[in-house]
Amino acid sequence: MHWLDGGETNLQNSALLCERHHTKVHHGFRVERQPDGRWRTWRPDGTEIGVPPPLLQPAA
Repeated sequence: MHWLDGGETNLQNSALLCERHHTKVHHGFRVERQPDGRWRTWRPDGTEIGVPPPLLQPAA
């Protein structure tokens, strides 16, 4: 939860964003760290921004 909405300010609840993405957060986009350490992001309309799987798998 964003600190303006009552969330804490700490390292576990923070993200280093470039200026472009920081501005998007202030315009309704949401970024959230999951318990496993991965990030999820949502557009202002609530739809999640997914990351597609890689086109090629690394060689084994």
